Amino acid sequence: MKSMRLLPILWLALCAVLPAAELAFESTKKDVSAGADATRVDVDFPFTNASGQPVTITRFQSNCSCMTVAVQGGKQRYEPGESGVVRATFDVQNLSGEVERFAVLWLEGDPEDKPSVKLNVNFHIPEVVKVEPKTVKWEVGAKPEPQVIRITMQAGEPVHIKAVGGTGSAFKHELKTVVDGQEYELVLTPASTAAPVLGVFRMETDCKNERHRIKQVFAMVRKPAAGEPAAPAAKP
Repeated sequence: MKSMRLLPILWLALCAVLPAAELAFESTKKDVSAGADATRVDVDFPFTNASGQPVTITRFQSNCSCMTVAVQGGKQRYEPGESGVVRATFDVQNLSGEVERFAVLWLEGDPEDKPSVKLNVNFHIPEVVKVEPKTVKWEVGAKPEPQVIRITMQAGEPVHIKAVGGTGSAFKHELKTVVDGQEYELVLTPASTAAPVLGVFRMETDCKNERHRIKQVFAMVRKPAAGEPAAPAAKP
């Protein structure tokens, strides 16, 4: 009888030392350089079932609408020693500079809040028309002082801003040429900071690369975020 009682204990002990079902990836982080004219980039993450048990990928999710994730061939269950590929496909039309994106994968048995796998991609995408900052902000009640957005051309040849258009009359704008074809300043000034408002400005260039021909920047009057001190009120 004692030996019968020991069997469940031995079984539990054996299960405790068995390796958890897992997928071994060649790499979970990728550095990718994309061309200035690229619109789509595929990044592959090869893996192998390195455990002694079958592994099933139940679902996956990315942190950006620009990124879709799929298992090559649609296969989800992998036997011990079997290999596969997770492919991440990126729409990079609206991305530039240094960009990081990631996706997570849940394996069978994973808790909802703890997926087993995180795959990271760091993109290096040339900024043909570089805009800094892309958004300027004023707090409600702050002094409506002008702020500057700087535009520099990185193409190695002159690129000119042909026109600037804005939405509504909440912000005044002035385009200044610092170096023709190379550097510009867009000066934005709110007409009032009495209430929240958003402005969108569209800059049209003569860039040969169609992807970078149009650039948008934003101006906003906003209420202070939670926990932030309010800005000094504008003097009448």
